[in-house]
Amino acid sequence: MGSSSDPRLTGLKAFLQGHPEIQYATPTSSNYEALRKTYILDNPAVPLAIVRPQNAEDVAALVTYAKANGLRIAVRSGGNSLFGKSMVNDALIVDMRDIAYVKLNESKTLATVGGGIIMGDLANELTKQGLATAMGTIPFVGFVGWSTYGGYGPFSPQYGLGCDNIVGAKVVNFQAEVIEADEEMLRGIRGAGGAFGPIVEMTVKVYQLKNILGGLIIFDSTDILATARKVSAGYQALQAEGLPSPLYVQQFALTAPFGKIFALAFFWGSDDHEQGQAWLTKVAALGDVIMNTVTPNTLAGFLEVMKTAVPPNAYGSIETMSIRGMTPEAIEIIARNIQRMPSTAGTSFSMHELRGSSAVPKADSIFASREPHMMLEIITTVADKTDLREAQEWAQSFLSGLREMDPENILPGTYISVTAPGSNSFENIFGVNYKPLLEMKRKWDPEGIYALAPPEVE
Repeated sequence: MGSSSDPRLTGLKAFLQGHPEIQYATPTSSNYEALRKTYILDNPAVPLAIVRPQNAEDVAALVTYAKANGLRIAVRSGGNSLFGKSMVNDALIVDMRDIAYVKLNESKTLATVGGGIIMGDLANELTKQGLATAMGTIPFVGFVGWSTYGGYGPFSPQYGLGCDNIVGAKVVNFQAEVIEADEEMLRGIRGAGGAFGPIVEMTVKVYQLKNILGGLIIFDSTDILATARKVSAGYQALQAEGLPSPLYVQQFALTAPFGKIFALAFFWGSDDHEQGQAWLTKVAALGDVIMNTVTPNTLAGFLEVMKTAVPPNAYGSIETMSIRGMTPEAIEIIARNIQRMPSTAGTSFSMHELRGSSAVPKADSIFASREPHMMLEIITTVADKTDLREAQEWAQSFLSGLREMDPENILPGTYISVTAPGSNSFENIFGVNYKPLLEMKRKWDPEGIYALAPPEVE
């Protein structure tokens, strides 16, 4: 931990005097705790300092200084890592959130964004132009971090994963140079994120879309076990018949003020709302609906709706597993564990479906889980820290139950963004792309300047 007499801080402050545009905070600064705060409240890390660059050249200057003085570097985009990856003890935190612009090309087919932009701000800018891009559902999540490590979300059946929409990136390399990523590096960025250096700018595909059809469908959950069984089985029947690419359904369970609920987030990513309404009718018929908030909306408006389903910050973490299909065995295990879910604010369960264009092998990306599957999130982010132990015990029991199912239904890889350190190997997560990843890391970070950037491979 850096103290006011730490010679590293003395040198850093002297360096920053020559870069007055770079805002910063040290442990004795009045704004340090506010800048240190991330989504997870119980991260004990005390960084050496937090710096707020304003552009790519500032980031390069900071990397030059850190490299010359032996400082470890960690990068924050949104600050929503559930495992503290963006706020590391005794490290120099490069907080990218002031680099948050959006620029469209003349044909409005590409958007170039700053490395610190969050999902909601990007959605707002694109909505003004009648545009959309692949993105997640929580507006305060950093867009670059979300997309480069994979990027599950409501557009994945028709646009692909977040990483599939990246067409360009500017990176500060290990020599502290601002470079345009070539196709080889882009392949690594599409799945391994900032492992090769801070991504100060990224260009992504955008699509014409004025309004979506979206919202929440909440089912009668008096008997939540029966509801979870019925809705999940019914959705699998719809899936077997074939689902249109604009449709995305996210099943989840959480504790509301009036008790535990089983619900769906419904998303129709097309301006053809007549067809969307027809599918809404089919999906709502899967259970006994007590509330349906699905309406025509903008993309930005939909993200604001989804924000109400998660706390703004919390204590705790997450467990995950990816399964090939919602078999009767999987449905039963999931439904029973939803029934056992603690009645504590924040504890929840969610399922993300990967299908369509996302779920096929791609040579230009090292994201490995390229087959149809469900990515399961067992979420133990609680509002009251005293509830954490009960939530964690439930999550471990849930995970143990899932591991007892037919092993052929379990993917070896898990989603790196929600995989707890040590709970799965990078060999499993990246599969056949693991050795190429190691080669990329040795080539583009030979000195280990970015050793703290996930995936932390040597």
